Amino acid sequence: MSMSRLRLFAAVVALGAVLAGCAEADPSQRAGQTTDAVLDEARALVAANFAGTDRDLPASGPAAVRGKNVVALACSATAPGCALPAQGFLDAAAALGWTARLVDGKLDPSVYNTQIRAAATAGADAIALFGVDCAAAEGAIRSAQEAGTLVFAGNALDCNDTYAGGGKAIFDGNLIWGPEGTDYGTFLDEHVGPSIAAWVIAATDGKAKILQLRQDDSATTRHTGESEFKALSKCGGCEVNTVPYTGADLLGGKLQAKLSAALQRHPDADVVMVPADAAISLGVGAAVEQARAGGRKILLVGHEGVPASIKLIKSGQQSFALGRPWPWTGWATADAMNRHFAGAKQVDPGFGFGAMDAEHLPGGDVYDGNPDSVGYQDNYRRIWGAS
Repeated sequence: MSMSRLRLFAAVVALGAVLAGCAEADPSQRAGQTTDAVLDEARALVAANFAGTDRDLPASGPAAVRGKNVVALACSATAPGCALPAQGFLDAAAALGWTARLVDGKLDPSVYNTQIRAAATAGADAIALFGVDCAAAEGAIRSAQEAGTLVFAGNALDCNDTYAGGGKAIFDGNLIWGPEGTDYGTFLDEHVGPSIAAWVIAATDGKAKILQLRQDDSATTRHTGESEFKALSKCGGCEVNTVPYTGADLLGGKLQAKLSAALQRHPDADVVMVPADAAISLGVGAAVEQARAGGRKILLVGHEGVPASIKLIKSGQQSFALGRPWPWTGWATADAMNRHFAGAKQVDPGFGFGAMDAEHLPGGDVYDGNPDSVGYQDNYRRIWGAS
């Protein structure tokens, strides 16, 4: 890694750690005054995130281990944070000379289990999980492994994760989420949550009145929500009120009513935060727009930076998102799986994230890494001998 990128990453880690202080157990945080030090730290972290946190691309690796039969299991074919990396994985698999297919998990753990068992029965060499955590399908994962099928995590949490049961890690392989070997949960805790919170603190000069939507029945969204909440505890002039919801609420069309009721209970709320951008399209955005039509000024803050959110930021409906390079995540998962097949050591894939608002948007309709990282696909093809 170049020294300039190493220094930038170190600065982001240090600032994120400062903002990720401990929160009180009470679900609401009451206002006081935000110190200049906290404001300066938040603004510095925001500036670093707008610059982008990608690192150097992998320089070498094993040639393609051809002829593999693999399956990409996406939590849902309609959820971009699952479907985009799964499609990236399929594109990479084609370059590697693998036979690959995409399976739609339909946001249903029973479907996850059925599809994992079916893939193993059909003789798949490996299954890549995107948005499907170990805890939701542990029995099927173990069964597949006993049948000789590898189970590999893309953006997925293993069974030893704190919010996924705290058991034993069972995945055959995982992506590395930073140069220090960070796992996915730690990446969310130390980088994602604090970065989103920093933007809120900076954008409101440490005086935000926040409604934080929390989906704690999913380990991934719980990581995001908890780490945001802890980071916001450093903002003495901010007030945070949580609005809990479940996956069933998300799919059942209940989010608009839940948020509208919360906005009525808290007439001074001027920031709405969601743990995943899908919540905006599934009711949160409509509730915020209704409140804005009544004269309220509200910042709408998301996480993933999926294509729909880029459009909403351009239109002015969404205020901010922490862009995640989802197609690149799929390519990196395929590279990590190929290294596993070859018996090679895993390496840092180099991707981070890029903050986005109306003044900081990607050039196209999909955020997929910062400008210096353009060409990661060709870099992988070169490594694999597939160019």
